Amino acid sequence: MRFLYFYTSKVFFKPALIFIGGMLFLLLSLISCDSTDSVIPYQGQTFIKLFGGSGSEEGKDLLALPEGGFVLVGSSTSDSNGGKDVYVVRTDDLGNVIWENNYGGADDDVGNSVILGRNGSIYVCGEKTQDSSSGIGFRDVYVLNIDINNGSLISEPRTYGENIRDEYGTDIIELSSGNFFITSTWLDPDSSQYYLVEVTPNLDTIPAKSRYVGTKNVNNYGITSFESESNSEDPLICFGTVQRTVNEQVSYWFRSFIYNSEKNQLPSEFYGTENNDEFCTGVYRTTDGGFVISGYRNNIGTNNELIVKINPNRQEVWRRNYSNEFNRNIKECEIIQTLDGGYLVISTIELDDPKNDEISLLRLNSEGDEFWRKTYGSNDDDVGSSVIQLDDGSFIMIGTIGFEINTESRSKMCLMKLNTEGDLIPIN
Repeated sequence: MRFLYFYTSKVFFKPALIFIGGMLFLLLSLISCDSTDSVIPYQGQTFIKLFGGSGSEEGKDLLALPEGGFVLVGSSTSDSNGGKDVYVVRTDDLGNVIWENNYGGADDDVGNSVILGRNGSIYVCGEKTQDSSSGIGFRDVYVLNIDINNGSLISEPRTYGENIRDEYGTDIIELSSGNFFITSTWLDPDSSQYYLVEVTPNLDTIPAKSRYVGTKNVNNYGITSFESESNSEDPLICFGTVQRTVNEQVSYWFRSFIYNSEKNQLPSEFYGTENNDEFCTGVYRTTDGGFVISGYRNNIGTNNELIVKINPNRQEVWRRNYSNEFNRNIKECEIIQTLDGGYLVISTIELDDPKNDEISLLRLNSEGDEFWRKTYGSNDDDVGSSVIQLDDGSFIMIGTIGFEINTESRSKMCLMKLNTEGDLIPIN
């Protein structure tokens, strides 16, 4: 059994120990996080919570509820029949569990994103593996509508996609019409396309507004979409990654495009360089009506964060590429705009130990200049997934904390609250 510690650090080779877990950490991480007593002590009690059971859990996305508290989404093997289940947790402001539920079948099902609908229920978008008894086991887009009060399903979960194709959902938004729009990707051994699906308020597919799009015979990866604020005839703006050939150089670029299901043209903008692969992994709509795009750039074998700011016309305003002190790889990258007009980037960064990936936060000003970078994690692999800023200026982030209790339990969904400098906040 491994003894654990948890730390934050501004540098990577000497993390500052902020509390010792040991046997206490192992015990507390296995029980339900249902009181402030289950928060690991450090100079009082620090806001860090772990969620899950006897299996392994991962945290993917979260939302803050208007009445207070949070909804967390990811996956879990604790109550499954062999694979992953969609795992959803509702907490109060302190991260104490109000309810938690697993949803899914015998194979792998994962929740990737969550929103609060205007009807007061929550919608989770992700992926569901088809029955693998045939040996195929393709994935479909998976959407669940869940009662916020108790975690029960309001209707039967829905899947979208073709039986002979492999699709996975990355994002869902609610449109002003009351319909929902789902961004996803169809995978093929030789290529992939965006799979864009519009559904009714009851989650029934609208065939005329749902289709596979993208540059043919190359790889296209869908990330997220936004409804246009201009009330134009082109109602949606979609983002992702596309493989392009420019001056005989094949590489991956960030891409945005205007989507109207009734038109065949996709007016596109591309953001990238000919000699580097650049993958879009997150987008945030900024207060000026534009967007900020996050992802990573492969530069001579190393992935670094890449941030591109674009205006409301989707034209590039500035771009920044961020290396870290020891030139380590970035694996995931999401971004938000902060209340002061700057930005906060959450990612996963490789450190020296092959099993020591850590959560990284990178704080930027409005022009993309770096204020600080801090890392967080245990002595095993950790993953940073999503972060939001609350009205009081504090940050809440969700991710996955890795540790090994036994061969079946290797990680837990994690929720952490931080101040504006990235320091863990004590529970009052």
